[in-house]
Parts: sequence; C-alpha cells; structure tokens
Amino acid sequence: MKTKIITQISAFSFWFIWNAFVGKVILQYLLSLKVIPADICYTFVVILPFFIFFEIFIKILFIFNISSKLKIVTTQLEARSQIDIKTLNYYTKALESLGFIKINDLELLSESSVMFTRLFSHPEHLCFAEVMQAPGRSLVFCAIESALEQEWSVSFRDNSSNQAILYAFLRRPRRIIFVRQGVAPKELLRAHLKFRQEIMRNLNLQLLTDISMEAYFEQSQISRTRQRKSLWRKSVIIGLVEMGLFSLKSEVQKSQWLGDYTRLAARKG
Repeated sequence: MKTKIITQISAFSFWFIWNAFVGKVILQYLLSLKVIPADICYTFVVILPFFIFFEIFIKILFIFNISSKLKIVTTQLEARSQIDIKTLNYYTKALESLGFIKINDLELLSESSVMFTRLFSHPEHLCFAEVMQAPGRSLVFCAIESALEQEWSVSFRDNSSNQAILYAFLRRPRRIIFVRQGVAPKELLRAHLKFRQEIMRNLNLQLLTDISMEAYFEQSQISRTRQRKSLWRKSVIIGLVEMGLFSLKSEVQKSQWLGDYTRLAARKG
C-alpha cells in the first residue's frame, strides 16, 4: 500500500511540474531551434509526458502488483467458502488417477493478490500439478508444470484468466506456456510430457527432479523475481498495444507462448 501511495503522489507531482515548468521549457527550446515546425513541437510536448507517465509510473504500479515478497501458507480449501468444491474434487480425482500425489492446499499471498492452490507432484514424471482459483472468481483451472535447467519451464494449462495480460506482460523468453481450453487432465499431462521431451532433446536440457514443496516454494519465488525483471525491460505502451491487438491473433497464437525456444531449436538443429 505504501508503494502504491508513493507512486500516485509521484505521478501527480510529475504532471504538475510538467505542466507548470518542464513542458514550457522544452517547448521554448524546440521553437528556438527554428528547424522543427511549430505544430510538431506543440504535438511533441503534448505527447511526451504520456510516454514518460506510462513507461515510468504505470510500470511501477504493474511491478508492484507482482510483489517480490510471495508468502505461501498452508490452508484447507474445503473450509474456504469462495472455493468451487465440486470442480476442485473433479480435478483432485482426475489427477490422482494419473499418479499425482497431493502435497498440500496453499494460499499464495502477495501485497496485491491472493490465489488458492491445491498442489500435487508426480513421483514418476517429476512434475507439479496445480488446481487454482482466485477468491471471488468462478474460474478454476489446472496447470501442469516442469522446471528445467538454465531457467526454462514448461506449463500446460486447461484454462487461464486474463490471457491478453498474460501474453502482453507476463510472458518470458524461457517460460513456455500452452493453454488447452477444455482439455481433460489426462490429455493435458500427455501433451505436457510430449513437449517436455521435445524441448529437452532439442535444447539439450535436463529436468530438475526436486518435486518437494520446498522446491515449489523456491521456484515460485524465483519465477516472481524473473517476472519483475522482465517487466522492467518491457515497454508498457507496447504491452498495451499487444493487449489491444490480442483478439486479432490466431487461436494458436493466443493459446501458446514458445519464447526463445523455436529460434534456439532451429539454431541447434
């Protein structure tokens, strides 16, 4: 909350100082050069603060929403009134029939968000499965994820909230995400293992075999740290344009992000 308030005060101060002083100084300087048409000078001074505002202050707010301090606490999802118990039980039975073992029910807490998760691991395939639901939202979805060396990860999901935001702001070069809407957990696992084998073979990667809850905690924390670093490098304006154009993409483009995989695989091939 403190970071958010400071950011809002800083943004207000920026607009005030720009309109009262900085914008006028820049405009006078550009007009004094007498090489740029006056209309272009005025337009530039009007547009420039919006670029600065989005690329600095809005970016800080985005990064604030992915706090580096992720708190993971155990809970009991059946006792939570917000949880869709029927769907949770469906996924639990389906995953356990595939050989997954329940580790624990978790509540993932940051300064700005909460996510309920039932965590599973597979002792043979050495991967995690999560059944997730955000409080107050009806969407419950399943994700199967494997961690590979060199910071690679592969995640297959049967649904995803805010796919446009995921594509525009949360994708990373070495985080592979597939969204297979409506696919049963059995098919999700099959597709996950098939692609995991492909990327390990093509990029000569090894699987990280620790599937303990401690490893899950560590991977979750590392993932958030990488996500924040990625957002610092990401242009907010370009991201907003990508969100706006997301609906025009093909179904394949909407449902998967391969990051640097295709390029690196082609180079090695």
